[in-house]
Amino acid sequence: MNGSKQGNKRGFVVLVTALSLIVLIGMLGLAVDLGRVYIVKNEAQAFADLAAIAAARHLDGKQTGIDNANAEVASSTNGWNFGTQNFPSGIRTVEFATSATGPWSTAPSGSLIGYAYVRVTVNPVVNLSFLPATGSGYTQTVTARSVAGVIPASFPLGGYMPFSPFAHSNADPNFGFTIGQDYGFHWPGAINAQGLACTGDQVNWPTYNFSDQVGGSVRGYFELQSASAIGNAILGGSQSLPLAVGDVLNMTSGNKQAEAAALTTRAGYDTDQTNYPTTPGTAIPYFGNGMRLVVMPVNDGPSGAPPYVVLGFASFLLHTSYAVGGGNKPWCAIYMGSSTAGGDGSGGPFNVAGAYVVRLVQ
Repeated sequence: MNGSKQGNKRGFVVLVTALSLIVLIGMLGLAVDLGRVYIVKNEAQAFADLAAIAAARHLDGKQTGIDNANAEVASSTNGWNFGTQNFPSGIRTVEFATSATGPWSTAPSGSLIGYAYVRVTVNPVVNLSFLPATGSGYTQTVTARSVAGVIPASFPLGGYMPFSPFAHSNADPNFGFTIGQDYGFHWPGAINAQGLACTGDQVNWPTYNFSDQVGGSVRGYFELQSASAIGNAILGGSQSLPLAVGDVLNMTSGNKQAEAAALTTRAGYDTDQTNYPTTPGTAIPYFGNGMRLVVMPVNDGPSGAPPYVVLGFASFLLHTSYAVGGGNKPWCAIYMGSSTAGGDGSGGPFNVAGAYVVRLVQ
């Protein structure tokens, strides 16, 4: 009788021990296998985010842009499994769309205008070591996905730049400007020499000798008067004045050469520090983060008498640096397009003019 009880106790202990081992193995699986899955998920998401942004920078409404975007993702050196493995084509998908919500295509055809979004998906498979003992599978597929797009700039620092260039033509949707050409948005009190003006302003001189026509106190600033407020508008986006076509601009005075340092600082925030030579009539191949792309209202002077009014809005590409001092030198920027001049191929994948930036949207 006692022997039977002892045997029952031993059997119970064996049963409890076996069940406990299963629980312990399961807990170990949760600690090791699920921890590994979590790490791979983070690695995969980092790859998808960076690859989508890098790919979107190539989208230009052409097949070459699609091809370059695919090549960018394929050549990415960001890996997983603690950086020891790449994401091969078998677990990697690159898709394109005209909207952030799709529909998506791995190989869009026909007109590619409007294909401004790229979606990168990766599905690495993690081998499990302990969880299979609890009845789960031997592998776990991890999915990470990111969507990046080339979207109209919403003024990364807020507001317009506190400068208003004069139009060369009030009737032209491009204001008489040529895409890829340098124009002045700030000028000295007296230029007095055609060769000192920005390249695009030297045409039909002295018609665009703005300094002499509007007076030495007007340098291109509008609304904001103090140097600190203008500096904040350049760097911190404090320019909050709502503007629309036809609104009157109050041009302010002052040399304020110190603002050149603010412009240089803002340009320095950009990931693309190439200072492209001007090629009139050719769109500029810009792949930065949007900090050198600025939007300014263009006014109807000096052909019209003050006060000047807003003709439209134009995007310009800042140079990488601006000289402090040099009172006889204007500040120039490359004209990139107009918000009112569409269909000229100047606006990247949207085929409309304006400033664009690359952003993760999902």
